[in-house]
Amino acid sequence: MRPVNKGDAPDIRFKKYQEAEPYLEKRIGLYCSFCELPLQHVPEVEHKEAKSRGGEELDWNNFLLSCKYCNTRKGYTVKKGDLGQYLWPDTDDTFHAFDYEGDLPRVNVEYLSQKADGSYQKAANLLRLIKLDNRPTKQERDRRFFERNEVKEIALMSKNGWQSMETPSDRDTYLKTIIVLAKAKGFFSVWMTVFKDIEVVKRGLLDSFPGTRKEYF
Repeated sequence: MRPVNKGDAPDIRFKKYQEAEPYLEKRIGLYCSFCELPLQHVPEVEHKEAKSRGGEELDWNNFLLSCKYCNTRKGYTVKKGDLGQYLWPDTDDTFHAFDYEGDLPRVNVEYLSQKADGSYQKAANLLRLIKLDNRPTKQERDRRFFERNEVKEIALMSKNGWQSMETPSDRDTYLKTIIVLAKAKGFFSVWMTVFKDIEVVKRGLLDSFPGTRKEYF
């Protein structure tokens, strides 16, 4: 899960929370803040603390962008005062909190077990909150699983292509192709996992996804 920096609140008084969308888009890109699905249609301004349960409706600090799948699953669970029970991509190192090696994201037990700040339980709570590890049935409308794993196959093929490039010039050109694909298909953490041993590609990804918290990498 990509950690992001939204920056300070814009110098504007929002009349409706939907007015925050273009500012979020510019600062962190049109990707779901949780599953990293590209938001190709109508992005949803997500309230971390549900506005129906006391969360601030117009507070910049309470905003993220979400796909309809994560937003629906999150629902109204998080009430005012509950933020500390979860990790959040705009305040925490959510990239290392989860493992994307398999076909479903998992809590990164090896990494989080070294921490004594409750991060493991907070990561597990977030995974459960948005059902990031959901494997949908045929009747269930949840594209996250299928699109994530399609992107993983594309990333693996891209890595093979990268490794077949024989000259630095060829690799420079191919890197541009990788970046274009990654930005179009989303799922930043999948690309970073597949290319975890290729520093120049990782740096290219970090530079290309707006608002990514580079200090965690």
